Amino acid sequence: MSDSITENDVDIIQAIIRSFYGQGNARLFTSSTITDETIVKVVELLAETEDCSTWIDAVPSPQDLLMPANKLRKWGLRIIRKSGEPFLTGNVRINIMCKRFRAAQFKPAIIDSLN
Repeated sequence: MSDSITENDVDIIQAIIRSFYGQGNARLFTSSTITDETIVKVVELLAETEDCSTWIDAVPSPQDLLMPANKLRKWGLRIIRKSGEPFLTGNVRINIMCKRFRAAQFKPAIIDSLN
C-alpha cells in the first residue's frame, strides 16, 4: 500500500468533508492542500462520529485505530480508503445533530490542517 495520496484519496476525503460540512468546504481539499495532519484529523472525525451516523459498517475496527502502521500518513490513508467508499457512492446519511454538534467540533482543526 502506498503512503502517497492519490486522486482517488482526494475524492474520498472530499466526499467525507462534503457529507459533514458541505461542497464549499470540500473544494478546499486538494492534493496540494491535504497534509499528514489533515489525514489524521479526517480519521479522527470518522472514528468520533461513528455512533451518530448510518455508515457504521464502514468504520474501521478498533485495532486499526489503536495500532497505526509505521507511518501515520500510511495508516491514515488506509483507514480513509477502507471507510470512504460509502461516501463516494453517496450511500451515507449523517444525523443532523451529529453534523451540528459532534462533527462541528472537528471542523476548525481539519480546516486549519490544510496547507
